[in-house]
Amino acid sequence: MYRRTATSASSPKVSASRERRAKRENKLNHWGGHRKYLLLIWVGAMYHVTMNSGNGKSEGTNKDSWKIGKVSLPKNAIRRMRNGKSKYQSANEDIKSEPDQNPYSLTALKKNPFLGWQPPLTHSPLGSSFSWRTCFKADPKSDGSDQPTGCNENPAEMGSNPPVAKDWIPDVTIVRTMMMHGKDINGNPFPPSLPKELCEGIGVRGEKSGDTNKECLMESIIRSTGALNSTTVTISPSNHYGQPENGIIQDPIVVPAPKLMCLVYTMADAHANRIRAMQQTWAGGCDGFLAFSTESDPRLPAISLEHEGPEAYKNMWQKVR
Repeated sequence: MYRRTATSASSPKVSASRERRAKRENKLNHWGGHRKYLLLIWVGAMYHVTMNSGNGKSEGTNKDSWKIGKVSLPKNAIRRMRNGKSKYQSANEDIKSEPDQNPYSLTALKKNPFLGWQPPLTHSPLGSSFSWRTCFKADPKSDGSDQPTGCNENPAEMGSNPPVAKDWIPDVTIVRTMMMHGKDINGNPFPPSLPKELCEGIGVRGEKSGDTNKECLMESIIRSTGALNSTTVTISPSNHYGQPENGIIQDPIVVPAPKLMCLVYTMADAHANRIRAMQQTWAGGCDGFLAFSTESDPRLPAISLEHEGPEAYKNMWQKVR
């Protein structure tokens, strides 16, 4: 067996190894001193914070807050944003929902001065004896001026259309904004409350039978998937088909609501009745709502578009091309 020859202490390899070892030790000692120094700074800062948190007499601080320099933060400030709660929330701070922000700020109204507008609500002088069926007895092509007070179809209640520029771009989120806020700019409820009588079967002229529109909805078994101002929808087989698949009742599923843009085409003489009825019922469930019409009205909103062919009912589809 051969043995490896011992390397001389003065060998260049040994000298280089010792030099590298010495450099490593010096480096560790150097950073070790820095770590101790940084640790002392951290301990001092924590002591400063703790002393300030216990002194409720300091201006801008209390027993539930930390103070670092001139900045005061609640204790346990490392909590993350969760379910819409504040990022900075004290351990013994009550969880409160954020106040409802007013969407009708000066900045918003500067962009759209008609934000939050709805026609004034008129009430019948007959009071509780007033029946909405009388509103259906007028000529269907009537402009609503001959309707009894309380039907909310009189064009005079709408006032004149505000003028718009030729390149005006409608704000399609007007109705949705009011729906989510629950009030118009004057603080009136939106959508306005409607009587249960309107849920009954009402014929073309107010009869108690012959409501083909309601019959169509009932036969199609269309069901609501949630409130109009909801940001989620609840889906299940019974929403649209009425019967569970394979006879097995499945639990409903709640998913984020899809973005929905609602477009209708109409005529100017329907702004005060049909479009107004849409605005005050289902249109708020749409993220965007716009009526293509023969006249523009930024309050609804409705826009007049030039199109091919005559301005006739059978040619209105040209407005949504």
